[in-house]
Amino acid sequence: ASLFSGCSAMAQRWPFLVLPLLLLLLLSCAPQAAASPASMRDVDVCGADGRECEEGDGAVKLLQRRAFQVPAEASSAYECLDGPDNFANTLKVGVASEQSKYKSFDVPPMSNDNRDYSYAFENAFILLPTQCSLGLGLVPNIGDANGVIAQWMGRMEDMMAAPAWVGEDGYDEPDEVLAGCTCGWVLFLHGSGGFTYDNTRYSTMLATNGYGVLVPDSFASDRLGLRYKAPSQDLPDSLAWKNARMKTQAYWCENNVYEPDSSCPGAMVNQSASQGYPLCYDSNAGAIVSHTKAWREFYERVFRLRQLEMDYVVENLPDYIRFAPKVFLAGESEGGMAASRYFHPDLEPLLASGGRIIMQWSCEFNYFVSCPDNARIGAGKANKSTPILNMISDKDPYFAAHGSSIATSVSSAEGGYGKKKLTGNCFAQVEDQGLENAVVFDLMNTEYHGLTVNTGNFVRAALKGFVASPRSYAEKAAKEFGPNGNGLCTAVKQQGGRFYGYCKELGQEHDVNASDVSDCAYSKYKFHKQYYSYGVNEFCSRPVQFEDSDEYSEEYADEPED
Repeated sequence: ASLFSGCSAMAQRWPFLVLPLLLLLLLSCAPQAAASPASMRDVDVCGADGRECEEGDGAVKLLQRRAFQVPAEASSAYECLDGPDNFANTLKVGVASEQSKYKSFDVPPMSNDNRDYSYAFENAFILLPTQCSLGLGLVPNIGDANGVIAQWMGRMEDMMAAPAWVGEDGYDEPDEVLAGCTCGWVLFLHGSGGFTYDNTRYSTMLATNGYGVLVPDSFASDRLGLRYKAPSQDLPDSLAWKNARMKTQAYWCENNVYEPDSSCPGAMVNQSASQGYPLCYDSNAGAIVSHTKAWREFYERVFRLRQLEMDYVVENLPDYIRFAPKVFLAGESEGGMAASRYFHPDLEPLLASGGRIIMQWSCEFNYFVSCPDNARIGAGKANKSTPILNMISDKDPYFAAHGSSIATSVSSAEGGYGKKKLTGNCFAQVEDQGLENAVVFDLMNTEYHGLTVNTGNFVRAALKGFVASPRSYAEKAAKEFGPNGNGLCTAVKQQGGRFYGYCKELGQEHDVNASDVSDCAYSKYKFHKQYYSYGVNEFCSRPVQFEDSDEYSEEYADEPED
């Protein structure tokens, strides 16, 4: 009021100035108009240049609070789009108009009843170490890259058709066998393409180390119309056939578990040959940036699918897993993101005995999550002492910090979203959450998303060491791989129970073409074929000769223990 009375008095005293200065007086004397809620918001800005604060700036930057004009869509850039209302309706997802390969598509509403997602557990893949397969009367049909076939893989129904399960004489109760034949159990979440490529290799390595592995199959049913791949028939026999021939060694195959001609065409892809499924997708930076809010909601639906599948698994865990000596939650890529984020109050106490294994995911706010909070490990509720192992390539094509990754392309694009200063691994998230036991390996010299193509020996060594001693692995990793050890990690950072290493492959032989590895290996990759086993096997992982069993591998029995 005093401001306007002052302006009025000025006009009465010098009337000849009123007309020439009217516009100036209005601009200088009138209060600023309120901003439209649709185009303005309060944001944190850092420093004198008014740059919007990025995650991690924290107290080290000067924080100021002011109104900052941003586009309407960017005003919700950090909003988490995973509330119940986000899954109740059909989601329409767009792509860039100039992208002829892709088209807009719909994602149907999602049920919140986890019983609708029971198919993933009921059709889960099971990998068993030698002791378990022989104890159940199953013939080993898979093995690690050394070609020794000493473990078993099939689906849940295949395991439950084992001689011990159907009551044949000479076998103990199957639950008793499974309760005592492993070092522990791993719940493994496969990537966006299903249980293929590196997924089966990681799981085989874990089974070789004496762990049972249960892999819920997110592609096992087309009833919901979200994603599907037709299963391979007679999987155990198919694997045995492949592994009886050196040129079809299943360890290197890109696909062992789905029908060869079965794919999951994405609904976003322009094609007319087959049905498109909305949760089979390409992560394309151009499409994502063209409709950022819809894509942020889309990736939350992907996580919601995996979350509901896991909820059913956890709530129906058999006792031989629930009471196992150690329990791990692991995953790669999409599954790595899900394993990192997933929290269930019944599972978290079990992970205290084992931990989380996060492969091919960086645990940071990028295109794969809708907000910074949804990059937090265990939804921000993980037990701070639960051990974590994270491995990812420093050149990962999806999540790396370099300029050509999808994450960087989306975050740096005009109208994009995600953390601007990416690290490409989980160490920053571990520090931010104050997690106490974590080992992060950034792997160099590999441009592949999957880590078993030409860094498999390092991965094998890291998995073996971590599952054996998850709570003390940071100290052991520093001693083994750091400058005072074998030097595979050239840049290291150790903080109590946390360790970061920038590491290279174990063994420096030249990579070879896929045709020199296996007829069923992915033809576009070059592989480090040479096998090395590094580290000491846990006592529980050493093969045991079961009475009345002639299926024990003499080749495995004669292999020296390291």
